[in-house]
Amino acid sequence: MDPMNAKARVENLSAEIAVKYGVKGSLEKQVRKIGRAFPKYERKQAQILVHASHALGHPKMQKQLDERSFERAETALLMHLEKVDAMDRRKGIALDLTTTVLVNVVLAVIILATLWAWLKT
Repeated sequence: MDPMNAKARVENLSAEIAVKYGVKGSLEKQVRKIGRAFPKYERKQAQILVHASHALGHPKMQKQLDERSFERAETALLMHLEKVDAMDRRKGIALDLTTTVLVNVVLAVIILATLWAWLKT
């Protein structure tokens, strides 16, 4: 496996993750930050790539890398990232936040109305 080519592929994947999930940094930091937003299989494949990116910096460890597992992990993550719609993710996060705030406001109003009615009598 050509280490320069592999580093470029890892950087390309990292850039794609930054676009889709809005998380910047190294691949390791991105995978850690995204956490469970990745399905279980993709998280495992991402860990394989993180391990490979560490190994690419050491000449003796480069020889131990399995090219097939590297390519399989890269392909799996790229296929997953193609399915991710960044705008839909952002819309879902905004709706979740809005719903949480709205429910909390409604509950606070109900509690205050109940407390006011109880103290009035």
